[in-house]
Amino acid sequence: MRTTKPQLSDFGLLYFRRDSVAESGQHGDLGTSLCIVATIVNFPQIEQAYGHTFASAMCHLVHERARALSEHCSATVAVSRERMLFVFDKSGSLGQERGGYERRGAKDLNCVLTSLSSSPITSGDTVAFPVIEASVATLDDKPFNIVDAGSSRMIYGQPGTEWRAQYIADTKTALRIFQAMADGRIDFDYEHVRDASGAQLTAYREALLCEISDRTSEHRRIGVDVHSLERIGLVRRLDQWVVESIVAKLRAAPDDKLGCNISAQSATLDAWWALTIGALADEPDVASRLTLEITETSPLDDFERAREFVRTLRELGCSVALDDLGSGYSSMRNLTELGVNIAKVGRSFVAAGRADSLDAKRLSQLVGFAKAFAPSVVIEGVETEIDARLALASGATHLQGYFYARNGTS
Repeated sequence: MRTTKPQLSDFGLLYFRRDSVAESGQHGDLGTSLCIVATIVNFPQIEQAYGHTFASAMCHLVHERARALSEHCSATVAVSRERMLFVFDKSGSLGQERGGYERRGAKDLNCVLTSLSSSPITSGDTVAFPVIEASVATLDDKPFNIVDAGSSRMIYGQPGTEWRAQYIADTKTALRIFQAMADGRIDFDYEHVRDASGAQLTAYREALLCEISDRTSEHRRIGVDVHSLERIGLVRRLDQWVVESIVAKLRAAPDDKLGCNISAQSATLDAWWALTIGALADEPDVASRLTLEITETSPLDDFERAREFVRTLRELGCSVALDDLGSGYSSMRNLTELGVNIAKVGRSFVAAGRADSLDAKRLSQLVGFAKAFAPSVVIEGVETEIDARLALASGATHLQGYFYARNGTS
């Protein structure tokens, strides 16, 4: 682990300054320009769900958003169906401090993402969200190919009416969640992750995503709805909001320690993380009090990039947990090779061990295995005193669940 504060320039996977390759020419002063390629990665999915006409109309409307952004920022934009190239002139505004260029680049990346994907595309009764990915591109004196520079990842649909019906239902869920975000009706409930030593110490509080009813003000946990956003490629936007919200809460409460869930789809260093990585690098006190829990309700798309993600966040001072060990798409390889420092055992193992001594033994074996690769092992779903005794007997270092909140110890 590092003992010095990481610099943003260390994280070249996110952004970098282009080399100056020409004194003049059609691209201008390349050394003072920032080039960003944005890609609508769900174009094939939209085409499969709603047809070529609507997909093309969505592209046209996203292009209009791109042109409006370029006018607002005095940038240049070129479009080619699902890809857009932005050229931002940075001359005279790079700043003198180390990392100034990269920080401005992070803001521009975030601006491109949010401007192009912040609202759905609507045509009659048909609604869809464009899923945008963006990255810094390099221009030199060679011919530029926007296809090669853009994202190579594309999200595809499936044939048949069943997939289409699920896609439409998932889009309706996304509309509800993002509208609730816009209305200020997305918040958090909290569960304390308690030290198993019996000292009633809290390692951190896990923030659990909730939707607030506009009629009754009741909090309803919406973790299950996140699966809909994962299926249609929109979970990155939600995860960005969640992490930024938790970071803001940590700034406001210097003694607090908080954790939050992110999808396995978000465990990759890219444009969606640019601003957050910069903030955590600048604020090590905040980073040291943040725990990111990677949920595995969808598979890791790229294991090596996920491992780099974990390494970078831990270098910044954050803790990283692997959530729901033994459930969903989790695998022992993720535990043994990602380099997380917290493993969380899903509630189903406690429920099974409560009724069967063989399952209780399996729980102890799983905890013992997890402790060989992560110094902290949390048992989730502790609801009764019997659960608490079972979890303690398994050898877990921390316990979490309704039992402690109900008994006033959290």
